[in-house]
Amino acid sequence: MCGIVGQVGNTPLDLAPGTAALQHRGPDDEGHYRDARGEVVCDLGFRRLAIIDLTPDGHQPMGNEDGQIQLVFNGEIYNHGPLREELKARGHVFRSRSDTEVIVHGYEEWGDGVLQRLRGMFAIGLWDLKRQRLLLARDRLGIKPLFVSEQDGRILFASEMKALLALGVSRELEPRALPQYLHYLHLLPPLTFFRRIRRLAPGEKLVWEKGQSTISKYWDLALPPEHRDETLVVAQLREMLDDVIRDHLQADVPLGVFLSGGLDSSTIAAVTVRHSNNKVRSFCMTFGEGEGLYDEREHARRVARHLGLQHTEVPVQPDVAGLLPEMVRGFDEPFGNPTAILTWLLSREVRKEVTVALAGDGGDEVFLGYPRYLGARLSNTYRLLPGGVRSGLDRFIAPLIRESSRGQHWPRRVREFISTGTLTPEAMYESWVSYFSPAEIGALIGARAANETPSPLATAFQNAPGGNIVDRASYVDLKTFLPANLLAYTDRMSMAHSLEVRVPFCDHRLVEFMSSISADQRMSLTQSKRLMRLAMKDALPEETLTRGKLGFNPPMGIWLKNQLRPLVDELLEPKRLAREGFFDPHEVERLVNDQRNGQRDVALQVWSLLVFQSWQTLYKPELP
Repeated sequence: MCGIVGQVGNTPLDLAPGTAALQHRGPDDEGHYRDARGEVVCDLGFRRLAIIDLTPDGHQPMGNEDGQIQLVFNGEIYNHGPLREELKARGHVFRSRSDTEVIVHGYEEWGDGVLQRLRGMFAIGLWDLKRQRLLLARDRLGIKPLFVSEQDGRILFASEMKALLALGVSRELEPRALPQYLHYLHLLPPLTFFRRIRRLAPGEKLVWEKGQSTISKYWDLALPPEHRDETLVVAQLREMLDDVIRDHLQADVPLGVFLSGGLDSSTIAAVTVRHSNNKVRSFCMTFGEGEGLYDEREHARRVARHLGLQHTEVPVQPDVAGLLPEMVRGFDEPFGNPTAILTWLLSREVRKEVTVALAGDGGDEVFLGYPRYLGARLSNTYRLLPGGVRSGLDRFIAPLIRESSRGQHWPRRVREFISTGTLTPEAMYESWVSYFSPAEIGALIGARAANETPSPLATAFQNAPGGNIVDRASYVDLKTFLPANLLAYTDRMSMAHSLEVRVPFCDHRLVEFMSSISADQRMSLTQSKRLMRLAMKDALPEETLTRGKLGFNPPMGIWLKNQLRPLVDELLEPKRLAREGFFDPHEVERLVNDQRNGQRDVALQVWSLLVFQSWQTLYKPELP
């Protein structure tokens, strides 16, 4: 795991400020390369976190024998061994055991086709001197980030935006960013909060030649889901979980697993034990008194005892107000999911013991674990009711449902289900995964509230390869919510502490396999993750197999009423808001009062405003 930065343009560029900004991603080594032999100049920079091949042979930028190909690479390639043997048989000579060199020789042999052969997580910057060509690529699921800026005949790229900002890229605010952020609490590619910086999407490559760049997809889910023989599917899934998780255990440094005691993390822990020669380390976050609704320590202890893990509990009593700037600096832009704070804290403590940790990100999207998938399935039946009945329920019943401000989500979900019963399936689902509605965004920010048409989620629904509404919703989440939200905070918050987090459920082989199976088989009306439970029934405790989903969430409602209250009063103070001009003070005051009085569960909305206020204070974006 590393940090990469580079540029191609008419003049050289000192990348030292960029690599310095990425030191947290790679504290073990630094490398630079410059090529000024052709019509343009290429500069590459690198920060290394040594995981595989700890020797100097793994140094980057890495070239081929004659130096015509140069590569900077962030990630891990889990099939580098078989690829190395195949390339050796074709005459390529290797000088290291690193997976980086496999990409270099793979490009020599297959060109851009090497991307199709890689299994793993990666962000790549490859310079082809002979062709004067830059290839940028991001892994299929978007586990590793890659940001790009083009201006005045120069293209720059980096693992994080802070490196581009350190190299002088403009801080001009992107006007479309704030409305999208308020809607989803994060941004979707290509948007960032900076007008001159865009993010490459998962499964995309960018080719820069002769001053022009072209972006294209090299991977997508293409096969429509179908009903298949269950006995065979469960056997195949069991074998695939075994293969995928075993591949993710490759490391020359200490390794552990995040363990909440839920089905996803417990599955990873169980398979890890099967393939580990040493006692497996596991780590669970615990909260303080009065926050037991969010605490999973007893479940994690049960699994740890069952599997014989060396288990560590990480107690959390965070200074949330003090950690907010740290979180913002990790993303370089507003990011509204407060689970990022928990990941930052957990990663800090886990890094004291291990360098690599396995996590269950992607399990809910791949195996269908979110409650909203059940809601989507039930909506087919709900739509059989006459439109007048659904409208009446929306008008008279939904307003009577009082939401909880202490983390109990079911009242809000019931209300949202009723209130969206007259919408199209796409609009219904988008309302479930969004926070501020278009009307609320308009009230908050006024003229800045112009929305994209169609929405990114509606476009993803249209691109889904087929299936029922749950199949399509799973596809949308795999293309949007997973990479832009969950994988984003996992990468940024773990790499802030030089911890590499691997996510086996995001292996594209597993994703393709599960997406080829109909949602009606992957879940039932009474059981989420049905196939996963069947595949693991002999490996995990019965209670682990049957318990419902809790989720890795902070007690934000409690925090807002206690330790975050002074920060709310400071950053969301009406006169300050009026002076800064981003938000309508009266709308913000109403929102804060609704949360404090328990009228609505708007904790995440209030938190997202705090995050934005902290960001614009720290980064001082330039208004267009």
